[in-house]
Amino acid sequence: MKFFSRALLLSTLSLMSLYSSAEETDDSPKKEGLDYMSYNVIYLDFHGMDNGASASNRMSTFTMGTYITDYVKVETRLGVGMTDDDVAGSKLLRDENGDLVKDDKGQNIIVASNANFSVDYFFSWYMGMHYPLAEWSSAYFQLGASYVNGDISAEEGSTYKELADEFLSSKFSMSWLAGLDFEITKDWYATLEAGRLHRGSQSDIDLLHYGLGIKYEF
Repeated sequence: MKFFSRALLLSTLSLMSLYSSAEETDDSPKKEGLDYMSYNVIYLDFHGMDNGASASNRMSTFTMGTYITDYVKVETRLGVGMTDDDVAGSKLLRDENGDLVKDDKGQNIIVASNANFSVDYFFSWYMGMHYPLAEWSSAYFQLGASYVNGDISAEEGSTYKELADEFLSSKFSMSWLAGLDFEITKDWYATLEAGRLHRGSQSDIDLLHYGLGIKYEF
């Protein structure tokens, strides 16, 4: 957390510096008053599981935003899940009475019990800095908050049952992202983004996202 806080502070100070220098130039693209909408496909990574396992989803995101100045923008996002992911786990085999089943050597029998990781949808609100790198490209950094609805399904007594109980114990979290956009043609841009959508208050799972998209300004 200390590293993240320092990195966030340095990023914010850097963007403030860029903003101050950008105010002194007259040839940068004018954005104030423009609205935009975008569509992204993102790879969502369930990062931080104690046993080193990994899970991922693919999601679609729809964004509406506006530039309140040439260098500051606000936006809202809706994300919808496209896939889920099964992660291999195990549990002790029990009979219909709930008693442990043993093999011929008296050892408990272990059987496979996979867990299913999914995020159904999320809503986000962001505010951030937008700085032109060239006439055809810009960089941006945004901070905000997200509401995430998802689930980890796991059987009782299995590897991921405790994690399933803790996952998204708080559905709200601070979010951040950084990105680049590249002009394709007038008013149309390709976007490349990475960031953190959600951090669990108990599970410590980071939902990291990496996305590609297209944006239209009007």
